[in-house]
Formats: sequence, C-alpha cells, structure tokens
Amino acid sequence: MKRQGSPVILALALSLLATNAWADGWEGKHPLPLLCTAPFAGAYFGIAAGYVQQRAEIDNLTLGTEFDDREGSFTFGGYTGYNWQRCGHPLVFGIEADFNYINTSPTAFDIETGPTALTETTSLESSIDWLGTVRGRAGYVVHDRLLLYATGGLAYANFDHTISDDCVGCGNSVFNLGPFSQSNSGTKAGWTVGGGAELLHDSHWLLRAEALYVDLGSETHTYVLPTPVATANADTKWDDQLWLARLGISYKFGERERVVPLK
Repeated sequence: MKRQGSPVILALALSLLATNAWADGWEGKHPLPLLCTAPFAGAYFGIAAGYVQQRAEIDNLTLGTEFDDREGSFTFGGYTGYNWQRCGHPLVFGIEADFNYINTSPTAFDIETGPTALTETTSLESSIDWLGTVRGRAGYVVHDRLLLYATGGLAYANFDHTISDDCVGCGNSVFNLGPFSQSNSGTKAGWTVGGGAELLHDSHWLLRAEALYVDLGSETHTYVLPTPVATANADTKWDDQLWLARLGISYKFGERERVVPLK
C-alpha cells in the first residue's frame, strides 16, 4: 500500500512545484493588465438653478441722454453635452448646450416737468424671459474626481424693449408728448464666457458650480412718438448684459473602463 501511494504523493508535489514556478515566471515576465479610465468622457444631461442679473444700458440718441439699470432674478434650466478625454490623461474637451428660464426687466425712468406744469414720466424697459447657450469647454482633472474648466461660445435670448409715457393730459400740450407705449421684441445673439468646477460622484453623477458672463450686444430702434402738432422720431440704443451663477447636477453615461495590456 505504501508503494502504491508514493506515486500519487509524488505527482501532487510535482504539480505544486510546477504551479509555483509558472506563477513566478508569468507574473515576473507578463504582469496582469491594468484598467484604463477616462472618468469624465461621455455624454451627460442635467439640471441647474441659480441667480441671474441683467444690466440694461439705454441711450436716447435723439436727446443725448443715457440710462442704466440692473435687476436680478432666480433662474433654472437644463443642459446637455459630451466630453472627450483620453484614457489616463487629465485634459478634457467638450461641447455643451443649455436653455434657461429667467425673468428680468430692468427699467429706467426719465421724469420731466414741462412749461405747462405737467410732470411727464418716460420709462424704458428691457425684459428677457429665456436664455440659451452653445459652448465649448476645456478643462483639467485634479485628483481624478475634480474637473476645473473654462467655457465660452454663442449666447442667444429673447428680448422685449418698451418705451412708454404715462403723462395723462400731456396730449393737450404742444410742448409734451402724449401718453403712448411702443415696443419691439425678438431674439438677440451674442457671446458668453465663464468657468466652473465639476465633482464626479459614484462614476455617473456630476455636481457642478458655474459662473457665466453674457453679452447680447446692442441694437438701435427708431420709435415714432405722437405729438399734437407733428410726428417725432426717437432713436434709442439698447445694450443688454447678463451674469449667471448656478449649481447643477447631471448624469453621465460615460465610457466603460478598458483593459490595457502591458508590454
């Protein structure tokens, strides 16, 4: 019985020795492959909310008077985009579009007292209800989970510019303009620039803090003002600017980790 068990024991011993030798040789010459990650790469969509302030600069080119007013409001909206990141590299490039609801209407007033002792108040209001942007992004990843980025591109928004006069009885005077209200509305295009930070949580959720400056440019409009004796025109230039500060959360579809064999 002892002679029959010896070959079995010998075979087991040789098998163990061969396994250890193979493992030592393989791990030394052929290390296991590594996982290559690009944590910010992929498509994403999210929602954001914050504070927006509009500044309206209004120049009455006919009379040579200038007006300036600011107004802030709450803003919220959604955004979507796509990031490119090379495996194992900290640089991130992307493109993003967003659409935001805002409710700002800075208004300037011009109060005049005419020779007839009637006080005439002219108001100039610039209101914006929504804002959209299409921007490029470039950033740098810090500690694998934090992305610091700069952004800039196209901005567009609706607008409504209104000039009105609430002087009751002024229409009976040849010196003052009668009560009237005229407006023009449409979509303005401009540019935006800003920056922010994103924190990656649990591989798919991104927490964001961002600030943007938006310049919608200037437009000049001619208003026909009624008077008791003749028709008068008023050329007015409107210049609208916005500042946004907001927080956001987005879900990133991302790319799966890829196995990179080591040579």
